[in-house]
Amino acid sequence: MYELDVVSPDSLELFVRRWYGLPDRPRADLELPGVPGALANWYRLAARYSLPLSRDHVMRPWHDLAPKDGLIRFWEGAEDWYSFAEDGADPESADPEVIENGELPTGIHLSRFLVYAAVYEATYAPLHGLVHMAPEPGALRAVKMRLRELDDGLWQWPDPDLRYFGDDDLLGHLGPDRIVLAARHRDALGRFDGLGLPWDWDTRTA
Repeated sequence: MYELDVVSPDSLELFVRRWYGLPDRPRADLELPGVPGALANWYRLAARYSLPLSRDHVMRPWHDLAPKDGLIRFWEGAEDWYSFAEDGADPESADPEVIENGELPTGIHLSRFLVYAAVYEATYAPLHGLVHMAPEPGALRAVKMRLRELDDGLWQWPDPDLRYFGDDDLLGHLGPDRIVLAARHRDALGRFDGLGLPWDWDTRTA
């Protein structure tokens, strides 16, 4: 997951290709007037995959990015939503700061936030995954020992007690209240079978 250790302009495409494989749809020549460049890149990349890149939250269609109260909402879940200021949408090369729930500046610019969104979606809406809530400290340490913490400071947002971990086949969001694991393929989850944890959710048995 070297592309996530230092998040850069090409991290989104590199991660999506690593995690989901090569695109299964032809390149689409999407005209996205007024859409910030980083978000336009998301839409063009997502159009090349039949599997939606956003499955837990909703990435609003580009033609539905209408401003409301000076903010343009682009990614939303059941209890949270993310936007950028309307004046940050023009010119198209702008990289506006992302705002949470209409009032809380995240300190993260859109280009980096979209990498976070892609990793969040891969972790929390996985094809193969494990979840264990309220882990004992020893169990949390044992899982961490089987992964590597991602270096970029982005992965400590929004709560430094929750960190992202990974390797080529696995992602994990780990903290005192949860162990959330996602895998590119089913067999990668076997790395944690010897721990004897009572998984609250296991895609292999769900």
